[in-house]
Amino acid sequence: MAFGSLSDRCFKALIVSAAIFAMPAAAMAQQTVRIGQGVPTLSFLPLWTARALDSFKAQGLTANAVVVPGGDAAALAALDAGDVDLAAVGSDTLMRAYAKGQPFQMVYSLMSKVTLDLVVAPSLLERAGVAPNAPLDKRLAALKGATVGVSAIGGAQEAAARWLATKGGLDPKADIKVAQVGNPVAIEAALENKRIDAFVLSPPAGYIAEKAGAGKVLVSMGDDFPQLAHQPYLVLAVKKPVDAAKAELIVKTARALQAASAALAQKPDETAQAIQKQFFAKADPEAIVIAVKSLKSGTADGGKIDREGVQNAITSARDIGVDFGKQFDAAGSENDLWTNSYVTDALKK
Repeated sequence: MAFGSLSDRCFKALIVSAAIFAMPAAAMAQQTVRIGQGVPTLSFLPLWTARALDSFKAQGLTANAVVVPGGDAAALAALDAGDVDLAAVGSDTLMRAYAKGQPFQMVYSLMSKVTLDLVVAPSLLERAGVAPNAPLDKRLAALKGATVGVSAIGGAQEAAARWLATKGGLDPKADIKVAQVGNPVAIEAALENKRIDAFVLSPPAGYIAEKAGAGKVLVSMGDDFPQLAHQPYLVLAVKKPVDAAKAELIVKTARALQAASAALAQKPDETAQAIQKQFFAKADPEAIVIAVKSLKSGTADGGKIDREGVQNAITSARDIGVDFGKQFDAAGSENDLWTNSYVTDALKK
């Protein structure tokens, strides 16, 4: 059924109406929230969902969400300059900035698990004699001698690939090769054309490779490693200090995202269709539906940030070779690097 059908319009109206009912009348004045997004990946799922269902409107907000050219660092620069109210970035980038003394704080977990999948060519498994359902360490050991395609040398994809190699008992520098290919579409094409043996990308790249017969999702990092399944992987960041007006804006934004995530949990297919039609019109609709379903577990906690998750993020970043240049932990950085206060306030009615 098309998302524009009567039942689906009622579904969308129900979400909006419920949020309106919970709001004080004074909060209904329209206000713009400017959100700078580092990269246009589907893993920023609550943002895409909130925009597709327009759950911002019920909070008296108009969302002005833009992808900032230059990635996460550029999004934080825009936040620092006051060009945006909030920045949607990877937590590792935010932690690097924090370690350098920059005045940013994570206020909402947009994706609470690592979303990267290791996708390999079937020929790699054949050469290694490894089945896709083999024990995890055996699957990762199949990477020996593989060429992994990445968007940028020294980036997150390369770090993840080398970290995975260590989990397979391999030498992360000597046993795999890394080739800079380009954007995700170019990487997918390189695997299909047998110029690389593997890549590490978020959904729906793995599904697309499997559908083309070019690859197999061998490892889903956020599902196969418990430490990676509970951490603020993608976050909303704010610049400190936060005055009362900005605090109110953050809380209303959090409520809009929570309403969107609740709708996603209730009707993932219809929500995925809305996202695809509005933002990924050229993409395979089935690919978006499958990707959304695989990612939605990372949005189930309504943006919650806690000490265990933050510590997992710090530890994971250090495990893959991130050098923050200073020591800090989750407990000591609470209400400085991160806070859950806005998420908590957003849940109050």
